[in-house]
Amino acid sequence: MNTPSTAARGKLENFTRKSYAGILVFLTLELWSKQAAQWEHFSVLADVIMVLVWIIVLAINVTAWMGRGNNVMLMAHGFIGLLSVFLLPVMTLDTFATSDYDLPWVWWYVGLAALSLALRCGLRVSFLSYLVILLTAWTAVSTFESVGGASLGEALQGSVYVALLTIGVGGLVSLMLNWANEVDFAHTSYLASALERARVDAVEREEQRVSALVHDKVLHTFLYAAAASTPSEQLASVSLASEAVDSIAKIQAGSVPLGTTTPSSLFLSLRKAALRHSSRIRVSVYVSGSDPIPMEAAQAITEATLQAIENAERHAKCTDLELKLNSPAASVISVQVVDNGKGFRLDRIPRARLGIRGSIVNRMALVGGVAKIKSAPGVGTVVSMRWPN
Repeated sequence: MNTPSTAARGKLENFTRKSYAGILVFLTLELWSKQAAQWEHFSVLADVIMVLVWIIVLAINVTAWMGRGNNVMLMAHGFIGLLSVFLLPVMTLDTFATSDYDLPWVWWYVGLAALSLALRCGLRVSFLSYLVILLTAWTAVSTFESVGGASLGEALQGSVYVALLTIGVGGLVSLMLNWANEVDFAHTSYLASALERARVDAVEREEQRVSALVHDKVLHTFLYAAAASTPSEQLASVSLASEAVDSIAKIQAGSVPLGTTTPSSLFLSLRKAALRHSSRIRVSVYVSGSDPIPMEAAQAITEATLQAIENAERHAKCTDLELKLNSPAASVISVQVVDNGKGFRLDRIPRARLGIRGSIVNRMALVGGVAKIKSAPGVGTVVSMRWPN
């Protein structure tokens, strides 16, 4: 089974998380200004909550750009928001009830916390359950006299406003992710179709090669027998005829495996598939080996190579892309995909980039091959595959 592509979903999630992280900084600055304005009416616990909020917001920004750990930070942001609602009666001083403020600063944090969970979960049961708990707690707490004594109607009005806003955001996130999943599914189907065309092409070429060999051997036997004029030549023609019959018998009995291909047939098919996938790629071919290669290995090599080309096209932003196909010895396949793109650090590959771990490294390992990736920021990437390892 082919590993599903996650390119569109990964790009969409990365863009959304980074954008939200930046916007969240400015929204938290506004929250902090409201907390500072009400500072004299709250205990030191409010300062502790605000410090935690800033730590989480900074962590959300860092993890959004790192590509890992962001989900945990978004959930922590939502949890601190829920905690602040439950602690609001404890950290509010008696003077707040007689102040000119209608709402405590925590009210603005309720919306931000719900937005973080909406971005993290979309319209899932986990988000909806969190939203019910958060808004029920806020509706109850905001009616306390010590925190402003809002009427039940006013409290419900505020909760409905937050619910509509965050459910709308959660619904938009879910719609975008569903769209990205459909794009990825279509892309995976395209790759599967390209791989199937390459596989069929390789099988057809090999069958044609076997048929040509049989045809040449039989034709050579007939021509030699027709030209034989001496007893020794006639005996030799009989021997050639026996060899031709044996070759045909072996093919019919399956001694010559048709579920195999040769390096030349594989490379011709792979070159065709690569050029179909990327019109600007340069392909170089060197073949010295001619022994049969299992079709399972040939298909894995094709899949891994096309995935490496796809990664270069989508992520590398390269101006030069080259595919090097080499068979330095019998039954040995060596493939390199080289680009001069922006490169990356191998230890910082996001989990969404399944194309490297699943579709290249693991795929080659499953058929007894090996794949190695050499890359660094600013120097491009070289994906090297070899079978057998």
